[in-house]
Amino acid sequence: MGLLTAYDRGERDRFENRLGFYMAAVGSAVGFGNVWRFPSLCAKFGGAAFLIPYFLALVIIGIPVLFLEIGFGQYHQTGDVGVFGSFNKRLRGVGLCSVIAGYVLLTYYSMPIAWCWNAFFDSWSKDAPWKNDDLDGDAAYMYFLTNIAGISKFATKMIWANVGYSFLTWALVFVSIAFGKIWTGRITYF
Repeated sequence: MGLLTAYDRGERDRFENRLGFYMAAVGSAVGFGNVWRFPSLCAKFGGAAFLIPYFLALVIIGIPVLFLEIGFGQYHQTGDVGVFGSFNKRLRGVGLCSVIAGYVLLTYYSMPIAWCWNAFFDSWSKDAPWKNDDLDGDAAYMYFLTNIAGISKFATKMIWANVGYSFLTWALVFVSIAFGKIWTGRITYF
């Protein structure tokens, strides 16, 4: 028994059901840009005009590549390196690059997630400006930049709470993936 039971039995670890797979796939595809950046760009630059190239790219590139990737994964029953290596041994580097890109994205996104933890727990502190009825958007933005993210005009200051929340984020990532796809699928429901 242990973490590698499916590996020890020579079996490939699988999701418990389709919903778990879909939730994990959506969780990896939908990022901060889809939730925060895209709506603000639509509002700033004219809305519908920005949606036309977005949906064209989605239909012409995004959905076909998604089906292609899922199809290759189901057919070959292996990861990116194995799929591209089945085409040609020299293409294993392409699969390795996609794995490395996943790790690079994880290291980037862990810090904005730590900022979200900090902002969430800081919203109940006595120093939070949310109790002020005269608070405007600029003051809230500056509070976030200086007290949550630690960004100022000249240098970035160390916010020790972010260090702790970064460790919390990495611990949650570890717990989410350490026990296999069954537990990853269960955790994505939350």
